[in-house]
Amino acid sequence: MRFLIIGGAKEILELFHVLKRSFPNKHEYVVLVDKQKDVEAITREVDITVFSGDLFDEDLYLEAGLKNVDIVVAMHENDMVNAFASMLAREYNVPKIIVVVSNKALAKMLRNRGITEWIIERSGGISEKIKGFVLGFDTIEFGDNILIIGKAMNIAKLPGKAIKELEDKGIKVLAVIRDNTLLELQENTIINDADVVMLFGSKENIFKFLH
Repeated sequence: MRFLIIGGAKEILELFHVLKRSFPNKHEYVVLVDKQKDVEAITREVDITVFSGDLFDEDLYLEAGLKNVDIVVAMHENDMVNAFASMLAREYNVPKIIVVVSNKALAKMLRNRGITEWIIERSGGISEKIKGFVLGFDTIEFGDNILIIGKAMNIAKLPGKAIKELEDKGIKVLAVIRDNTLLELQENTIINDADVVMLFGSKENIFKFLH
């Protein structure tokens, strides 16, 4: 996947490190900022492509490759920048658009107008919430282990797998909910797209399976 992230250095770096832990060496990141100090802060710490300029300038987004990205994350401190970026991303049919805003009315407008369904009201833990939207499921880390909860369709290679296949890979299936009913799990139980699942295992085994 190719990410285009719009924001300030502090937030971008925090999100970058959160995503890199979940997607090691798998994805490309391009960022847009509007301050030279943010360019310097980001490039000093990580090796990613940074574009700087007027964040209300469509040409800047096109130069950064907006037409070819899979996910846009608009998390600038200025809500209007994020609204502009999200509407531009929708115009160019970006598959997933994640927007962080402070204004509830703006959040409602973006959702009601069909700009995006992935909207986060600004608060603590933004990076973890964005990660959840990117992944399509929630994760909780316990040292070297990780718990995953979400729809099977959002978890790579999971639909169509039998419980025994997963457990042979070191992944424990704690629960499967189908049509709002908690299934009684058997080794030959097959995971369906619409199932909600709870998985547990080591980060090594989980990430190997996901990627």
